[in-house]
Amino acid sequence: MIDKRPFFGYASPIIGFFNSEPAQGVERRTCMPIFRHPRRLVCVFLLLLSVQLACNLPVQSVNPTGETAVIDDLYSRTSPEQWASWIRKLSGAEPVQIGGETTTITTRYSYAMFTGQDNARAFDFILEQVQGWVRPDQIEIDPYPYTDAEHTYTWKNIIVTFPGTTHADEVVILSAHFDSIVVREGDALQAAPGANDNGTGVATALEAVRLFSSYQFERTVKVIFFSGEELGLQGSRAYVEDHPTGNIVAVVNLDMFGYDSNGDRCIELHVGTLPGSESIGEAFLQVNQEYGLNLSFDFLTTQATDRSDHASFWAKGVPAILVIENFFDDQQPGGCQGVDPNPNYHRPGDTLDNNVNLSTAYDVARGGLGTVARLAGPVRVERSLQDTWGPLREWLSGLFNPQP
Repeated sequence: MIDKRPFFGYASPIIGFFNSEPAQGVERRTCMPIFRHPRRLVCVFLLLLSVQLACNLPVQSVNPTGETAVIDDLYSRTSPEQWASWIRKLSGAEPVQIGGETTTITTRYSYAMFTGQDNARAFDFILEQVQGWVRPDQIEIDPYPYTDAEHTYTWKNIIVTFPGTTHADEVVILSAHFDSIVVREGDALQAAPGANDNGTGVATALEAVRLFSSYQFERTVKVIFFSGEELGLQGSRAYVEDHPTGNIVAVVNLDMFGYDSNGDRCIELHVGTLPGSESIGEAFLQVNQEYGLNLSFDFLTTQATDRSDHASFWAKGVPAILVIENFFDDQQPGGCQGVDPNPNYHRPGDTLDNNVNLSTAYDVARGGLGTVARLAGPVRVERSLQDTWGPLREWLSGLFNPQP
């Protein structure tokens, strides 16, 4: 019978490389009949030549080389919509899937999260997300006891580690607390959406895990989701007590940076007075300038607040900064003009639509991501074309050099 199949039918051994069974109605063929058909032989030879040339090309980088190019590449892999979608899910504006079940997170109050309330499954949601991006050995569930006047509870942090390459013993941390609260009105057990406080920080931490999984860094990077912040920095205090801190070179703590009613894009960097902290703040300023984020700042040293998880690291002598919206009236020359009071702070009105200026907040998030990447030292991740074509080249080599 005359073979009237199109060109790709001639190369049934190549098709067979990807499909173990031949197409219906097509007889199984061996490699050797190719050599009885010169036209087929030329086609396979050209394919082999293309693969051979490709495999001998210089190594091609999956991600660009150089710090600036890598951070540009990192920024290209996220978007305001992607970032805001985490806030919607974490604040109850959209339902979420956890373990195949649909639920809505209406509160992230620590008492509700760790007593099994169905409307407070933020811990489970965050854990499930990071499990989809990194290996199990990169995730640590960090339980700690919390005791109030009546009971002792077990609350938990989530720690995701990206081991460094050349300076793995040095650690850079991006942290954000994932708990929420309402104190001025409402019931925290039922509705504490916390879109700004601190959905903005948690969304950035989630994006950090998702994005950093595609890169390597000279230093080890840890992304930490703290619980219990709203009730006295419980999660971060527990962390610094049961984890080594002497090898931490920088902490960037992100907490509530979405409110900007006047659109001046001015935020506060609480740097403090510890040696090393100022260089972290300077790195944030450099990222802002070099990547055109167009943010302005209060750069606070002696006026810096201790009202967030960075303070737990300060207590151990660890360099750290807090990134927050224009929350305090710092009256710093050249800084934010006055204060931008947040009317929904710790209230049920802390929703994405009410309380987050997406344009400003997203660029603050990008500033945090870029600062951590810069401090950690992004490394070129390489994969040669031979990694992709190697198995095919070996098979085609066997085609022309069959084993006896």
